[in-house]
Parts: sequence; C-alpha cells; structure tokens
Amino acid sequence: MSKKKKKSKSNAKRKCLASFLSTDNLMKKKYSISLYTGGIDVKDWEILTKTEKTKALKKAWCIVWYFRNPKTDLLERQNNFKGGANRLRTMSLRYDFLRTVKRALKEKIRNGWSPFNDIQNDFELNESKKIYSIKDALDLAYDHSKITVAKVTASSYRTTKNQFIDFIGAKNSIKNIEELNKSVVLKFLNHKLKETSARTRNNSKASLSALFSILENQLDLIDRNFIKDITNEKTKTKTDRTFTKKELKEIVVWLRANDPYLLLYIRFVAYSFLRPVEVNRLKVKDINLEESLLYFKAKNKPLKVKRIPSIFIEDVKAMNLHLYDRESFLFTPKNAPSDWVSDDNSKRDAFSKRFKVVKDKFNLGAKYGLYSFRHSFITNLFRYLRTTENKSYSEAIEFLQPITGHETREALERYIHTHDMDIPKDWSEKIDFIL
Repeated sequence: MSKKKKKSKSNAKRKCLASFLSTDNLMKKKYSISLYTGGIDVKDWEILTKTEKTKALKKAWCIVWYFRNPKTDLLERQNNFKGGANRLRTMSLRYDFLRTVKRALKEKIRNGWSPFNDIQNDFELNESKKIYSIKDALDLAYDHSKITVAKVTASSYRTTKNQFIDFIGAKNSIKNIEELNKSVVLKFLNHKLKETSARTRNNSKASLSALFSILENQLDLIDRNFIKDITNEKTKTKTDRTFTKKELKEIVVWLRANDPYLLLYIRFVAYSFLRPVEVNRLKVKDINLEESLLYFKAKNKPLKVKRIPSIFIEDVKAMNLHLYDRESFLFTPKNAPSDWVSDDNSKRDAFSKRFKVVKDKFNLGAKYGLYSFRHSFITNLFRYLRTTENKSYSEAIEFLQPITGHETREALERYIHTHDMDIPKDWSEKIDFIL
C-alpha cells in the first residue's frame, strides 16, 4: 500500500473517532447528586479538632443535585434537600441519613421520575395542608421510616402502629391526625403496661414517638410530637451476665470440637463487638480482607464500618469467601455462606437456639446468651486498659468508644456503669486499722 493511501486511511480513522467522541454523540449525564457535609471531608473526621467538628456540624448539611432540563438540555441545579438531616446531632447520623436519601433519589430517577414532571407553577404560598386520618398519617410515617431504619426497627414500628390503631378503633382511626392528643396516647400506653410490662410499654412509646417525629419533621403533618414529653415507666434493668475466664475456656474447647462454625460466629461478636443481629446481617460483600474491614448495618443506621482485628483475620480468610456469591449471608443454617430468606429476629433466634446446646451443656442460666460474649469482651478490654495499661477512666473511655461503636461517650459510660465494669484495684494496703 502506498504512503498516500496509508495516510488517507489514517485520516479517515481519526475523523471517525473525532465524530464518535463529539459532544452530540456522547451519552449525556441525566443528573448529578452530591453531599454537602459542612465544608469538610467526613473521611477526615477523626483527625479534626473539636472546634472544627463543632463548626462543621453548625453548618447546614444537605443533598446538592442537578437534573438535565428536557427542554434546554442543560443540567440545572435543583433546590438543596435537607430532609431534617440537621436535626441529627452527630456526623455519622447526618452522613448515614443523607447517603440513604441519595440512594433513594437515584433509585427514584432510574425508575423514570423527573423533577420537571412534578413542577407546579401556579401553587399558593399559603396553601392549606391536606387533611390525613390518624391511620393514613401513621401509615405514611411508617413507609417513610423504612428508608432510614433497619428492618427489625421498622418491624417494631409497624407492630406498635397496628396495635395503636386497633386500640382506638376503626371509627376513631379515620379522624383527623391533628385531633389526636396526649390523653389518648396515655390510655394506650397504660393499657400496654397493664397487659404486658413496663419495658414493653416504654418500647411502644418509643416506636410511636419515632413515627410522630417523622410526622412533625419530615412530613409536616402535625405541629409537634407531644409523645416525647411522656415519661418512661421505671423498669428492672435487664443485664446479660459476663463469662468468667474459666467458663470462656471451657466453652471454646467444646465448640472447637463440636461446633466450630458457631465459634466463628461468636468471634465476630467477641472480637469485633458486634451485636448478634448485626452478625446475622453480614454478607460476603461486606468483608474487605484487603483492608481488614467489615461493613454492617447497626441499629437505626444504614451502614457502619469496623476493623476486623488481626486476632481472628486468618479464621475469616479460611472461609474462602471468594468462592461464594457476594450477596450470600455469611452465617446461615447451612454452615456456609448462602441465601437465607428470613427476618432479623428469626435469624438471631436460630443462632440463639443453637447456643442453647452450649448453655445446657455447662448449666448456664437464663441471663447468659450470645450477647454475653460482647459484654464479656468489652468488660475485659476496659479493665485491661484501666489496670494493666493504667489508663485513667477518661482515657479508657476515649480508647474504647470507636472500638465498641457506641455513638456517644455518654452511651458508653451508661453501658459501663450498668455492667459494673469499672472495678477499682484492691485497696487493702491503704487501710491502716486492722480489725
């Protein structure tokens, strides 16, 4: 082939490529969604000073998004969306909420929704609120809650909602939500107290209050959530017992020989300080062995990240997770990652019943359960920090909080005081009068 023909052919290829890459032929992005997080990168949160954190949380966090106008073919900025995010006091709560909203908005757009199809130009600024019945309002609040809370939490909301509607009766349930008052709710809660227990009554109050907070802050269907003013009934503290070192040793020896799969499950509870229900939610895709991280759904939070400590990383690697589907649950009745269609409570109960064999073997009481491993190892680590490393109470709390995953220092301190973890050293030598 002559040089002239080669050059002509090369020019033709370049023209073809240029035509393909032209603006008109490129697939245009339909939308753009990002998060504004107070002018900081949340990945740097741990290295920020207290002042920087406070300053960031004082700013209005929101969803910033653009959508392509079908008439002008231009990406146009839409109104920032806050959705009550700034009522949340901590970085993780705000960030998790906004990420959940972002995912929901993306899904909505992918399903064909467009803000330009919903624009109403002739609206009234003082347009009156639509009237909702008690039942319809609570149903709306429950549907909204499913976006931001775990399934097990949403399930408790649904149960309480249905019980309350049954209690007030069909005739009252069709009345305007704004007619509902504190007196009616108190009658319902007193009924729960009489029929069940103070703890169940308080749980019902918390679920109903959460739905009313959504009605106030997210749906704007009521002026104020009065349920949060109702005080809780006093309850007997339910405390899981911690294992002694002797009991732990005996249990581990027995499990190694009889149920190593359950032992691995327990290691996630003990070493990563996960709750049993959180272990049940783990999927193959949630384990990042390259960085020794795991991703999990905590209560009331869509996603959290924890480190897989080196003490049992080799056990996790030995599961050969690369051989399984990424959507498989890590722990199932098949003793291997697999599908498992069941709710969180049923999954937790399945492993609790499996542990009952161990309880019966070692004559452990009703206060012992899988949760006891979490209590035991948090207790042991706290006491090690206080005694062996001689850390002050405050230093031990500061070290422990990011490991246990408690959202606030106050929450961890309540946990420690409830379980009597801070036991002082022997003070005998300080007593100068011997009886």
